[in-house]
Amino acid sequence: MENSNPYKSRQLFEVILQLGIVFLILGFCIKLLLPFMMPIVWAIILAIILYPGFNFLQKKLGGRKSLASFLIIVVILIIIITPTVIFVNSVTETITELKAGVENGTLKVATPGQNIKEWPLIGDKAYDFLYALSTDLEAGVMQYKEQIVELSKKLLGGVLSSTVALLQVILSIIIAGVLMVSTSAQNLAVNFIKRIAGKSGEEVLNISVSTIFQVFKGILGVAIIQTLIQAVGLFGCGVPFAGVLTLLCLMLSIIQVGPIIINLGVIAYLFSLDNTTAAIGWTIFFIFSGLSDNVLKPLLLGKGALVPMLVIFLGVIGGFMMSGFVGLFVGPIIFSIGYKLFIAWLNDTTESVPDAAVNTSTIGEID
Repeated sequence: MENSNPYKSRQLFEVILQLGIVFLILGFCIKLLLPFMMPIVWAIILAIILYPGFNFLQKKLGGRKSLASFLIIVVILIIIITPTVIFVNSVTETITELKAGVENGTLKVATPGQNIKEWPLIGDKAYDFLYALSTDLEAGVMQYKEQIVELSKKLLGGVLSSTVALLQVILSIIIAGVLMVSTSAQNLAVNFIKRIAGKSGEEVLNISVSTIFQVFKGILGVAIIQTLIQAVGLFGCGVPFAGVLTLLCLMLSIIQVGPIIINLGVIAYLFSLDNTTAAIGWTIFFIFSGLSDNVLKPLLLGKGALVPMLVIFLGVIGGFMMSGFVGLFVGPIIFSIGYKLFIAWLNDTTESVPDAAVNTSTIGEID
């Protein structure tokens, strides 16, 4: 008995040492993967969303999975990069023109219309700012120097954040292409979920995949299509900073607010240009485009039930605060999956309560 204590102490020390080494390795691995965590999560979501199309295409190509994945990834990258290049060129040209106008002294600001004062909240301030620039540009700039500098810093920060987000999206798309081809990666993910969830692994997997498709079609899909319709109007009517406004429309559509706020501002701007006929035409377009989600949601979502809107809203805001633009997409999907899994667990617990009550009452009767 005296010799057993040192032996048990040594065993305990070895167990603690082994656990310490395991946690140290896990922590180090997590730290290494942390910068890539959001792109990897986004890649998994993309791979699940794109897999039906990938499966169809690879069958048409005679089972050539690599070629099917390559074609899908190239098409998606073209769809993403082309508007980005157009937007960057538009912003660059605008900045170049402004710089040349300031240097040559040819930059002029048109006298604002009196109807700008009727804009809610910002009408009077916007009119005073534009009027100061139209009468004496240099004095107006000096008068609002602090506000202009602050706005410039925010715009620059937004551009840098968008650039990082674009690189993350490109990386995620490439990883998604690899995941679709790699059978071992798919098996690893499925086995991991089943290992964690135990007997409910298959159900958890089905809920996760189903939720991803529902959120993508009902929330993100509608938001993207509606934003594309908005972009046609914004670039077509010639409103300034159309690219930035398009991005804002996308964000508002994802959080289910809709682009109505942007539309009202654009309509007010168009009527201030004293071209009533064009303004009325574009107003009709923006009204229909703003209401397009009422038609798109039933078409894309069908009878599938989405999670409550509060879950989507919290997922979007939290995702954006945590990971920027990419988080706008990843946040609501991950949070929706978590909500669905929580509800499934809650319902399973609720259903098991009556059985427990019956068993208890039965035992009481036997006693």
